[in-house]
Amino acid sequence: MTEENRNSGLTTVLTYEDDVLGKIAGNTVRDVDGVLSLEGNILDSVTDRFSDETDPTKGVKVDLDNDEKEVKLAMEAVLEYGKSIPNVFNKITSKLNQAVTEMTDLKPTEIKINIKDLQTRDEFLKKNRKTDKKKDK
Repeated sequence: MTEENRNSGLTTVLTYEDDVLGKIAGNTVRDVDGVLSLEGNILDSVTDRFSDETDPTKGVKVDLDNDEKEVKLAMEAVLEYGKSIPNVFNKITSKLNQAVTEMTDLKPTEIKINIKDLQTRDEFLKKNRKTDKKKDK
């Protein structure tokens, strides 16, 4: 946001880094019921909603236009088996739109979610326990 204060001649500029929007998106999405994790590319680690030590930007792609004050978000998610995928998607997009709008002066113009997998909560927890044990060795 660029504004000029007419009285003082002061020009102020507010811009955002992609990671800021990635954190907003990641933290918002991982709190949606039915979302087990966001996953990035092969080099990214799984961002799971049950750990406090995860990077909320993992699995979130941000296309930010600071000049136009617009942002496009894309992510890949693992959802909980048995939940309505369209309902979870609607919750995600509604919460993301609200969070980005309230926390920044940016307008979300596109939100894409690719459902990468469906897992029961137990399957998800077992899979991640195995992954954590391999990391500890």
